[in-house]
Amino acid sequence: MADLSNLGELLPTSTLDGNTYKTQTTGFTLPKAGRYTLRSPESFPATSFGKTNAGNLSITLDPTIVGPSNENFKPRFIKVSAKLYERPKGSGNEVSQAGDYLKSVGYTGNIPGDPQELANLVEQTAGAQYEAILDWEATHRASGFKVKGMRNFPTDGNGGYQNWVAHPSETVMNDKGEKEPLRLRANIVIDRFIPRTN
Repeated sequence: MADLSNLGELLPTSTLDGNTYKTQTTGFTLPKAGRYTLRSPESFPATSFGKTNAGNLSITLDPTIVGPSNENFKPRFIKVSAKLYERPKGSGNEVSQAGDYLKSVGYTGNIPGDPQELANLVEQTAGAQYEAILDWEATHRASGFKVKGMRNFPTDGNGGYQNWVAHPSETVMNDKGEKEPLRLRANIVIDRFIPRTN
């Protein structure tokens, strides 16, 4: 008999009917690259705000997909930065990822340069819906290897793409003690926010 005495009091659960028990029949699939409607989290806790290596405000969005497919899928680790850059390059027109996010939720005012004011503004977008182009990306930071774009991942043989890519030089040991290429899983990234026009 298993000894559970060191765990203290455990809560019992209902008995599950083995005849009607639902098993997972398909593997994990990522949403395909494309345009999606997303919803911001219901709140932005203090952990949503951070600082980039360059010292700029960083905001974790972690949205939920509303549609047109993959409803309720939650892309993780979606971050935007307040760092300014030119669009198009050399134009003198400064923008930021945080500004792109605010424009996508319909904000029409000035984008504050003060980090606290910007964070307060983002906080007010909790629960807002917006549109964005999603895509896939796999990164191995130690080697700098990166694959960006779903269409750059290997095909799965069924008209789609597998959600991982083999690293060209890094290896790991498998269960049989043999070296095999390190598999890098794809993550969902926001390729571009769609500004709201109404």
